[in-house]
Amino acid sequence: MEAPKREINVWKWGGLFYYNPKNPDLFVDKRVGVGQTFNFAHRKAWYIFFFLILFPLIGILFILLLS
Repeated sequence: MEAPKREINVWKWGGLFYYNPKNPDLFVDKRVGVGQTFNFAHRKAWYIFFFLILFPLIGILFILLLS
């Protein structure tokens, strides 16, 4: 079985973000290492990404305001 051909031009900012509008998958295999990453061309990826960033920040701000 032949390994899938990897497209280099779909990795943005030096390979940090995967952005491929032709790929319908929300999660794709990482370019290097083990695991998966978001396809930032997918709308749901942005919602999940912002939730993962904002949720801890709101918690930190809440704790700071209570102290």
